[in-house]
Amino acid sequence: MIIKVLAFIIVFTIIVLAHEIGHFIFARLAGIRVLELGMGLGPKLFGIIKNKTKYTLNLLPIGGFVRIAGLDEKTGDPSETFSKEESYLSKSAGQKGMAIFGGPAFNLLLAFIIYYAMFVVTGVPVDTSNQIATVSPGSVADKVGLISGDKIIALSGRKVEKMIETVNIIHKSAGKELILSIDRAGKVFNVKVTPRYNEKMKIGLIGFSFKPVYARTNPLMALYKSLEQVVIGSALIIFTLALLIIGKISLLDLAGPVGIAQFTGQVAGEGIIPLLSFTAFLSINLGILNLLPIPALDGGRLVFIGIEAIRKKAVDIETENKIHQIGFALLLAIMALVTANDILRLIRR
Repeated sequence: MIIKVLAFIIVFTIIVLAHEIGHFIFARLAGIRVLELGMGLGPKLFGIIKNKTKYTLNLLPIGGFVRIAGLDEKTGDPSETFSKEESYLSKSAGQKGMAIFGGPAFNLLLAFIIYYAMFVVTGVPVDTSNQIATVSPGSVADKVGLISGDKIIALSGRKVEKMIETVNIIHKSAGKELILSIDRAGKVFNVKVTPRYNEKMKIGLIGFSFKPVYARTNPLMALYKSLEQVVIGSALIIFTLALLIIGKISLLDLAGPVGIAQFTGQVAGEGIIPLLSFTAFLSINLGILNLLPIPALDGGRLVFIGIEAIRKKAVDIETENKIHQIGFALLLAIMALVTANDILRLIRR
């Protein structure tokens, strides 16, 4: 359990810090003063001031934050006094947009770097093996005792040769009993499973994923494949959001912090490569979701910057911040709902 909690804290902190460092770098490039870049939350343990920016380490070792001159409130610290030219408010719409867009951009960049490092070291995924990588908690697979590392060698007496064929049979067999022949560390046994029909996907599911098969590649191909993964991941998130908007999926179908923490711990148990891949995907999630035109998110800020660019006049910052505060309160309410649903799912199991 401790390892799972640590895995979540480390993964969450990495992707949040990447986001805040993106704001930090692009704000500095736009000539905007950054008052503070903090690692962790809560009371400050210690900090240093360098190039007019305070770098702090805080008590709770999770996440991070950045405070930008003119955009975030000062604490009254004399070291945070800044000139008009250093303020976010004095900059052009383009410069403001640069500072705001930097956060999501760095999340996408982090995902790209992670994928590239993985592909250079392990190669690119070219196929799917017959070995189970993860088992979803509470799924059919979980209830019959399947675990990571199990190999599926036959399906209802038919030898497994191509995993895509096996997966297709499972998808078409909702409500029908199947017999899986499992090789677990050299010991072969059979288990009976009945794929559960998924209303949203319209297929039968048992609740596990397979480990990929990797092939060595050259650094240039790894660059292409890394970019491809970021694009595919972004498209998948946008598609999911579209399904949410048109009502094909519910907010309660999504995982909140508790669900993400649980899955992070589960993936961490599968090894460093699955954990890195999951970290990259979470980073893409954070980047894309932050670009939504919702108050309190970076996309909400970009909407106000767009309005400024069109009308050649900035919206009053106090009015803008009040709107973002309302948006933040609504986001917290949604987060509370999703988190409560995560907890209920755990209780039901």
